[in-house]
Amino acid sequence: MMLLAVAVATALAWAVWVLWVPLLPINLYVPLLDLGKITGYTWPSAGLYLALVLVLFGLYAVGYQVTRARGAHLGVIFAAGAVFCAELIWAYPGTAVDIFAYVADGQLLALHNANPFAVAPDAFPGDFIVQFLAFPDEPAQYGPVWVLLSGAIAWLTGPPLLSEVLAYKLVASAAHLASGFVVYRVAGLLACDRRQAQACAFLFLWNPLLLWEMIANGHNDGLMMLFGLIGVWLFVAGRDLLVLALVACGALVKVPVALIGPLLFVGTLRRKWARAVEGALLSVVLAIVIYRPFWEGPETLTALRRTDLFTASFGSVLRLAVAPWLGLDAASTLARTVSYTAFAVVFGLSLLIALRAVEPDDYLHAAYFTLLAAVLLLTTWFQAWYVVWPLALAAALPSPRRHLEVALLSLGGLLQYFVFIYLWVMGYFPPAENLGVQLAAYLAVIAPLCVAVVIRSFLEASPPPRLGAGRSPNTPAAA
Repeated sequence: MMLLAVAVATALAWAVWVLWVPLLPINLYVPLLDLGKITGYTWPSAGLYLALVLVLFGLYAVGYQVTRARGAHLGVIFAAGAVFCAELIWAYPGTAVDIFAYVADGQLLALHNANPFAVAPDAFPGDFIVQFLAFPDEPAQYGPVWVLLSGAIAWLTGPPLLSEVLAYKLVASAAHLASGFVVYRVAGLLACDRRQAQACAFLFLWNPLLLWEMIANGHNDGLMMLFGLIGVWLFVAGRDLLVLALVACGALVKVPVALIGPLLFVGTLRRKWARAVEGALLSVVLAIVIYRPFWEGPETLTALRRTDLFTASFGSVLRLAVAPWLGLDAASTLARTVSYTAFAVVFGLSLLIALRAVEPDDYLHAAYFTLLAAVLLLTTWFQAWYVVWPLALAAALPSPRRHLEVALLSLGGLLQYFVFIYLWVMGYFPPAENLGVQLAAYLAVIAPLCVAVVIRSFLEASPPPRLGAGRSPNTPAAA
């Protein structure tokens, strides 16, 4: 009953959010709206945003503790997750316009018979979707699996914007629920405990950031991680042949999940080298076959182009901190070098963990650390939806410590919008890019996680209370 009450309260909180930033009747058809433009750059709006985020995460924490301590009916966890998805389908994507880029890429392929990796949407200025794009001069930034899916959606639904946007949100909802099921299955194999597996599924399906970013904003990272999670499921189950092929499918949606490929390859190699080699070759052939219709040379790999962007990251703070002495170009180079080097160190340590791993969850921990470092270090242009990369793997691990880390990082991901969308535009930081706003956003992202780590370290370092506190060890109080 307690979990059901939390589910109802959570559904009501999401209903308030959806009514606050509705997709219809007019928001969908106004180009380049965002949360601030819809709700107004005022303190009441900022306060409501902050209150909704904190209420949702408070309910999320209560629900997780109830599920972990008492167990829960799996049907309730999934049914509530489906209800949340159904609500958020009708929310305007108020913190990202990527879904409109998906529509544009699909229309390039299906309606204009153009190669989305070679032709940018603004090549067809008469297309209505161009006015909705933040980067109309960029070709597709994703993989061919996603472009093919986008083309299929455009072909099936036709030009009406509403039908296309709803189709992407339905795909995102299906991927979210399917990922929750895979998380449950992987956790069950690792923990051999139904209650822990239920807590893992809850952690993923009810996560406020994932629901907002994957469903309301319709991001394709959820589908990318679904393929990665299926690969992890096969790995944990000992079915090694298709492990890397599934990871490759995820990378052909969006690149980042490819980072766990080498770690899983090490795991399959240590079990049976012939099967590992077969799986690797299969994934390479798969990538070649799917890329082949679009291939126009190395420039087809458009997903690797956005390496000069900085926001809400360690790199962005370092860059602006040293820019007065080095100049912006040199500072950018330094920030990228430091960030990439730090990631390389983490990745090297993860490979070392994989080489010395004994159990499947050792490999998953290495993969989790890699994707966490990719979000916090490798990606100098942090976006809140990137948190799904490490969160998907952490959720599959029956580890409260990992769960706490990604839950707090999710909270930080939504808090950084409070800085960028409200405080910055309301004039609490200078209007141009500046160190103050980047530092505030970066601290908003990492502060909840850092505070938890410090508190946990302090508690673990504190000596246990003395037995009996001055009483005889044989007294009832001491016992």
